[in-house]
Amino acid sequence: MESQRILVRTQRLRHVLKITLDDPVTKNALSHELVHQLLGALNAIRDDRTIRAIVLRGANGAFCAGADLKSAFADLGSPAADGSNDPIYRANRKGGELFAAINSQPQTVIAVVDGPAYGGGFGMVCCADVVLCTTRARFALSETSLGIPPAQIAAYVVARLGQARARRLALTASRIDGRQAWQIGLADLVFDNADALEEALIGILNDIGRCAPGALAVTKDLILGDRDLPTQMMDRAAKAFTACIRSAEGAEGIAAFSEKRPAAWVEKLS
Repeated sequence: MESQRILVRTQRLRHVLKITLDDPVTKNALSHELVHQLLGALNAIRDDRTIRAIVLRGANGAFCAGADLKSAFADLGSPAADGSNDPIYRANRKGGELFAAINSQPQTVIAVVDGPAYGGGFGMVCCADVVLCTTRARFALSETSLGIPPAQIAAYVVARLGQARARRLALTASRIDGRQAWQIGLADLVFDNADALEEALIGILNDIGRCAPGALAVTKDLILGDRDLPTQMMDRAAKAFTACIRSAEGAEGIAAFSEKRPAAWVEKLS
């Protein structure tokens, strides 16, 4: 029997839990298994008030490349089914549960980005409480260039950036670097190198270490208030995503990505 690959690594350091996404083959893409492992790591400590901070980062020179489109391509080959019985719906809905978990986690979540954070990776960044990045970080809401919508993360992107910036990035699929991310408020702090980032991170974790754990959890709950993404929104997003990816446009976008070619709709001005 083949042993399960460990795609999410955790390390406890006093009041801090470090969570590292580690799938070099996919640049830490949100495969079914990685989502399952990351959700498990978050749920395991949700009620643990001895942990006050979570540092979420990626290994292998990337934060997260977004959805695992190879898995999506495999799901697309399965027969369509009604509603929540569709495997694409279920996978997208599970992704929605992950973003909701990061967003509402009682601990302070710090996202550290040094490399690409695309699609769902961008979404995870928007769900964090504090975002640190280097100038070589890269961000993009790349979904529409693949013929699919950023369904489960749209509300979190708007909450982080405001509607105007969210519309610009989601409707152009433009890439921005770490300094541009800081300029628009996607990142709280930007650093020229990883060493400077790590020094600042220690300072922030020490700040959190001076805060009472129960008060931190209650304060975050009060700040979020009614802005938690409701279940019906996750269902609506999964339904919209499934319809798009099962359309001819979605199938073409995934196929083009898999075959490393431009999609049929791509047009350029000379």
